[in-house]
Amino acid sequence: MGFMSRIGMVAALLVACAVPLWSSGAAASSESHPILPPHEPSRNFRLGSVKQVLASIDAARASQEGLAPLRFDAARFNRLSVPEQVFVLSNLERTTRGLYPALEMLPRLNEIAALAASRDQDPTDGGRSYSSIWSSAPSALGQYAYFADFGWMYDDGPPPQYIFRNVDCSRAHQGGCWGHRNNILSSPLTGWFGCPKEELVTGTGFAAHTKYGPSLTQIFEVTCASSSVAATFTWHHAVTYLKIPVSELGLSH
Repeated sequence: MGFMSRIGMVAALLVACAVPLWSSGAAASSESHPILPPHEPSRNFRLGSVKQVLASIDAARASQEGLAPLRFDAARFNRLSVPEQVFVLSNLERTTRGLYPALEMLPRLNEIAALAASRDQDPTDGGRSYSSIWSSAPSALGQYAYFADFGWMYDDGPPPQYIFRNVDCSRAHQGGCWGHRNNILSSPLTGWFGCPKEELVTGTGFAAHTKYGPSLTQIFEVTCASSSVAATFTWHHAVTYLKIPVSELGLSH
């Protein structure tokens, strides 16, 4: 079983101004050592079970980086839409490594991501996005967001690749190796002229039936915090609804 993925990244970042059923998994070591860009994991992590993908995510986090299992109300997580689930998981991957979260899902970016998902391609926003990702996932198993997160974060390097086939990383030292992971963990908040306070925002997409099966996408942008565009889902709401512990929130609390 495998699934394909592509990545997209714009070289320059442009500003668009305008509980609980906790997840289970391997215990973390006594000292965490997050692997952040430009550093990359030394190897791909093998998926333990196609029926318990979250457990494999937690095992990879513990084995490679000494990170604790992801913790949230799993029953409530299952009630979220697939795009909302992707938003939550990518943010948790960021905040548990000390990075700022994407604060909102914006309608405009969601539409771009949804269209790209239906076309099996990276979402793009006229050069304004700083990164975007796409993957297909095994059908019929239902754990679409978990599969995408596992592939993007833990099975994105050079062969041997286990369930995830990064088509931009067919051999070692190729430019696209670990590119999905690097896009998720990028840290673009460095200060922008003319924008007193900026924030990271995102859009996610899901299409159940495409050429390659279920298709998932995500696009990230940096915007001015004064933007008045209504969000479809916010990190604050996700944290409250999923009863995410303060320990998981890093710099965002």
